[in-house]
Amino acid sequence: MKMETVNLHNLGLNEALAKAEQNLVWAIEHQVDVIDFIHGKGLHSERRFSVIKQELRRYLKSNPLLSSSGYKVVPGESDLPIALSFDEGHTLVVARGLETEHLGGRRQQEKNQILYSKQGREMRKSAKARQASKRQRKPR
Repeated sequence: MKMETVNLHNLGLNEALAKAEQNLVWAIEHQVDVIDFIHGKGLHSERRFSVIKQELRRYLKSNPLLSSSGYKVVPGESDLPIALSFDEGHTLVVARGLETEHLGGRRQQEKNQILYSKQGREMRKSAKARQASKRQRKPR
């Protein structure tokens, strides 16, 4: 799976959108499967929210090149398997059909499938409960 990362930190809105458009065109021409736009959460902006994130997502969703090329916009905070290792500081552009895939090599994909399956969630929950009960039993 081909993946490209585009860092938009420390850029103004117009610069970020221009860089995003340039990299998007290049990635589509080179048949990149996943494009990770890192725009940040907006914690350091003067308005305390990510202007770039909102405008970038609006631009990507309305971009006719994406839909005609078979790509889908996936927010980093999404519950789709492709986005599980990302947060709201990222926006992914994914080739259609790959949004249900896990990122990484074969081992990483197998690990992610186990971790994020129903059984994996139950295992993590029971391990967490065991750890909590151990903390409660220790004498002070």
